[in-house]
Amino acid sequence: MKWSAYKETVNVLDENEIEELELIAVLIARRKQMELTQWDLAKLTNLNQSTIARLEREGVAPKLDTLKKVVHALGLRLALVEENGEIVK
Repeated sequence: MKWSAYKETVNVLDENEIEELELIAVLIARRKQMELTQWDLAKLTNLNQSTIARLEREGVAPKLDTLKKVVHALGLRLALVEENGEIVK
């Protein structure tokens, strides 16, 4: 994709879509950092490899239970964060 076409695509995303893409990017980076394949992650989460691939490729917002499985398998946890960056307890 040419930069000009990509730039137009980015401009039409709303804030929620950008946050979702950022979340997916973090999960992909973490999986790669842990040297896990999509198959490995699928085994750890009891999800299909195609589910992991679709999540990563299409940037689809996963259901909460799917997200929790992936996050925990990557050694992470979900947290609510205030706009100012403070974690809600």
